[in-house]
Amino acid sequence: MQTAAAEAARLPKGFTAPPVPRRNPTRRPDWLVAYLFLAPAAAIFAAFIAYPLADGVMTSFTDQVVGRDGSFIGFANFAKLLSDPHFQRAAVNSLLLTTGVVAVKLVIGLACAVLLAQKMPARGLVRALVFLPWAVPGLIAGLSWKWIFDEQAGVLSYLVLALGITDQPVYWLSDPRIAMLSIGVAMVWHGLPFFTMMFLAALTAIPGDLNEAAAIDGAGPIRRFFAVTLPQMKEVIFVTVMLSAIWTFNSFHMVFILTGGGPAMRTHILPTLAYDYGITQSQLGLGAAVLVSVIPVFFILIVLLTRRMLASNK
Repeated sequence: MQTAAAEAARLPKGFTAPPVPRRNPTRRPDWLVAYLFLAPAAAIFAAFIAYPLADGVMTSFTDQVVGRDGSFIGFANFAKLLSDPHFQRAAVNSLLLTTGVVAVKLVIGLACAVLLAQKMPARGLVRALVFLPWAVPGLIAGLSWKWIFDEQAGVLSYLVLALGITDQPVYWLSDPRIAMLSIGVAMVWHGLPFFTMMFLAALTAIPGDLNEAAAIDGAGPIRRFFAVTLPQMKEVIFVTVMLSAIWTFNSFHMVFILTGGGPAMRTHILPTLAYDYGITQSQLGLGAAVLVSVIPVFFILIVLLTRRMLASNK
């Protein structure tokens, strides 16, 4: 084994080896400091997220009702839901509403972002007006659209009658054939600014020399958009779509305010059906089972979103 003197003899003349840092025995380990900083957030997560989630999962395996403790019944609630036509309809409504609303917001939001990125008079004012619905609380937005869709005093019914489109009132929220479409319109209006803001930020971050080089090569505006702009925005588009899908699938206030799941429970989505079973009908175990049944969907979406966001940060 070479001694320290032999190692020092091999060093160039005039070179002094740096001193070996000595570990301070009183210094806390880095992992301990990290856990100390994470402790408050972990306590809040356990109190307001982990505990309610665990309690909801346990309740879904019981026959608990309001005012009485339930007994363990295993998967009976889930078996009942599988044969429940209202649950089946709510699941289909949730899937169709999420797919349709997110797709419309994606297309219109991308178009709005491209337009707002152009130079125009009063561009700041136009952007503020486009982003305004995102600042409106969900409760206020729902009540506003409930008034717009009102069959008797709503502005939309007045317009279609005044323009001669129809001579009969349109039952926007009472007709099962168009009630879900009306809900989708309100949800698109409220969530569209989020897509526009995300896409506009992504557009402004694209280096201008990429489009200039494509233009020099003879690419037109449409070809530059699909060959240069969209590939540069794919990460932002993916994250925005995934976040919106999670929020839309789990949305409650808009459906609850506009229709309450009616008419005849035709517009229920899974969150409002869980409220109807758990609160209105006092079947807490069955209502909890409705929400627990969608946990795998959210888990898959969150895993995909997290993996993509971590991959984009590498």
